Amino acid sequence: MRRAVTNPRSAFLAAAFIACLWCNQGPSARRYAALASASAEDPGTHTLLRAWLPVAFLYRRSADEELYFAVANAIRGAPYDREVLLQKRGESSPAFRRMPDADGHFHAPYAEVPFEYPALVLPFILVPAAFAPSFDVFAPLFGALMGALLLLALHLAIDSVPSRNDGERAAMWLGGGALVLAQGGLAIQRLDAIATLFLALALWGAARRKPALMGFAIALAAAVKITPILILVPLSAALPETWRTRRAFLAVLAGAAAGLAAGFLPMLVVSPRGFGEFLAYHAARGLQIESTYGTVLSIARSLGGTPTPATLSFGSYNLGGPVAAWLAEASSWILLAATVAFAVQVGRAARAAAADARGRELFAVAALGGAVCIWLFGKVFSPQYLTWGIPLAVGFSARRIPIALGASMAIAQTYLRGFYDQVVGMRPLGVTALTLRTAALLVLAVALWQLIARAIGDGERARAADARRATPS
Repeated sequence: MRRAVTNPRSAFLAAAFIACLWCNQGPSARRYAALASASAEDPGTHTLLRAWLPVAFLYRRSADEELYFAVANAIRGAPYDREVLLQKRGESSPAFRRMPDADGHFHAPYAEVPFEYPALVLPFILVPAAFAPSFDVFAPLFGALMGALLLLALHLAIDSVPSRNDGERAAMWLGGGALVLAQGGLAIQRLDAIATLFLALALWGAARRKPALMGFAIALAAAVKITPILILVPLSAALPETWRTRRAFLAVLAGAAAGLAAGFLPMLVVSPRGFGEFLAYHAARGLQIESTYGTVLSIARSLGGTPTPATLSFGSYNLGGPVAAWLAEASSWILLAATVAFAVQVGRAARAAAADARGRELFAVAALGGAVCIWLFGKVFSPQYLTWGIPLAVGFSARRIPIALGASMAIAQTYLRGFYDQVVGMRPLGVTALTLRTAALLVLAVALWQLIARAIGDGERARAADARRATPS
């Protein structure tokens, strides 16, 4: 048993099994319905099927993957499901309702095929679609690809500190696999694994004192999900070179500029109008019900006896009304203020921390804390965003940090797979689940804040001790 726990190769294989196979076993919704029907019609001859169906239900494929497959085929000129694109996005701008014919010819993304994600993600859906004659083939190919990206992200996080021994590396692989398991199908059925890889690369760059690479990687993560660009602020604060030397500061900016150009310039080249429509689509998104603001508003409306169901618009379930609109507007400023305030404290901790275990851990604190700011204070919070934290949380000596992250993942997976209609309808069970998930994230935020406060306090005590020793008796 001890050998298995301390062997990095065995631990890697366990994580790979979870990410690429176990979480990737679910059938499509149509396939699941057919299997369930066959089992119900003749239960005596489908014993193994009946035993597998609950697991298949837990990991069944998502509507997001159907959207990716439809968009990829529309670009390729292959037959695609138009209704999937309309149903998944719900109410949205007219620009996102135009669709090309399946004529066998290439159709330029953004110019002819509207898409709500930056161009950087296109290869990750076009490649598996090119080898998939149907969605039932595309989905596991896409899932395996996302699982492989998560494994690479974990490798970068583990390798960010070369001095780790085999036992520490094995523990991180197993911890990463456990977090993937807690996140479930969300970990590999969304595009967030791409952003997660780039965030892990940014962590690696910061720990290896490569400011240009750190800025470049954060910008690439932003070229997948936009908001991760804010993580650059606390991560730069954790790297003293960026605010002590002009050269390092300019290197971060140059790297970030190059990453943003790589992610967004192709969209401008292909279609300036499409790029504008992409920005307008995200600006018009309302207050998502799973955000902190949405959760608080849901609690208030439920206690007031006026629960109002969320509506599907711009690809997510959002709350309506003047209060929700005001919160959506204010959220950007609140998020920016929270990120800057957190970065200031990270900077104080960086000045206090030496190049020891705590100093190295500060980079993970900064990156994960920046992500937590986005999760808690953004107007949009989709549970798949939690995937970003998997490689960032595995190296902490404080076990409560990955445990709190895993708890929030498990709660989100439970309501998404078990009773999401209760969340959308703002019913008591759904509101309770959102409250518990938000509470788990707050526990995570407090744990990170305590690590920063401890580093600051230790630094202040060390300086005071040095001052006393330097004072003549």
